[in-house]
Amino acid sequence: MRGWKFWLGIVVGVSALVYFSRDLEISAFANSWRRIQWFRYIEGIFWFCLSFWLRCPRWKILLAGVGRISLNVITQAFFVGMLVNRLFPARLGEITRCVILKQSHQLSLVGLLTTVAVEKAFDSLALLSLCLMALAFLPAGELPGGFSAFVEENRGRIILGAVSLPLILLVMAWVIPLLRQRPDSFRRLPGYEYLGRMLISVHEGLKVLQSWRETLGAVVLTAVVWGLLVRSAWCAILSFGWDLPVSAAVVLCASIGLAVMLPQAPSFVGVYQVAVQWTLVGLYDVPLQEAKAFAVAIWILQIVPVGGIGFVCLRMLGTTLSQAAAGAVVKESAGG
Repeated sequence: MRGWKFWLGIVVGVSALVYFSRDLEISAFANSWRRIQWFRYIEGIFWFCLSFWLRCPRWKILLAGVGRISLNVITQAFFVGMLVNRLFPARLGEITRCVILKQSHQLSLVGLLTTVAVEKAFDSLALLSLCLMALAFLPAGELPGGFSAFVEENRGRIILGAVSLPLILLVMAWVIPLLRQRPDSFRRLPGYEYLGRMLISVHEGLKVLQSWRETLGAVVLTAVVWGLLVRSAWCAILSFGWDLPVSAAVVLCASIGLAVMLPQAPSFVGVYQVAVQWTLVGLYDVPLQEAKAFAVAIWILQIVPVGGIGFVCLRMLGTTLSQAAAGAVVKESAGG
């Protein structure tokens, strides 16, 4: 947990936070907060939390090939993972939620992690699609002429890149069973027994992609998840009383989605705020101090409530944050 990625994230996050705070005017910042329309802001929290909860039935669909797990247990594990993601670096929560299910249901950890990889493939595709929409919705004149021409000429390649990862996973789902049916060709390879077990585990995680119904269900849920994220961002924009187009919420979500991919401090502190500020000031001419206030407001909207739900789920599992982060999940019913 204290490797180079951790320290790189800390340096990037602190540097971004210093940049964000350097020209902060407290009085103007506070005035922006006092003008917030709280009904819209709370509505944004609702849509954001709902979008995260809908990731749980989507994960349940992907887990069908690994084992039978109730939606309640999946929800608890998922939100504990989101809590860990908000408090620790390097996306540790993605491993944490898989370890919780492994220890409670004696499932393959590789298979569980593979379902998370499939989930991220769907989300990556959604983010790329959102970025393409954001390019189309940018205010006139914001794209340099050369870049605009490049996007237009290479639109097909961009779309191909967006669908490539899910297609690779789909191909693997069909190829791995064929490899398992021809073991003689691989028995002489070093580590064959370990490789065979891993192929079986990976195949379990990818098995759902062989069923078009489950795959379609996961795709639809992914679209709804990201649609609700845009809806939540739009409510946050409305809470500040700005006269911006609905497309601004699409551009904002794309900007945030790209920003949180960078190495950074826990809870995305620093980089998140700078990305929101640059988007609002640079593209929509929002006053700087109002943009800063909004950057903090939407960060709270997206970080704190989900973290709170994760803490409640942590208590329901009967474990502690340190145990969850370390993968040492102990259920009360098991007696420790």
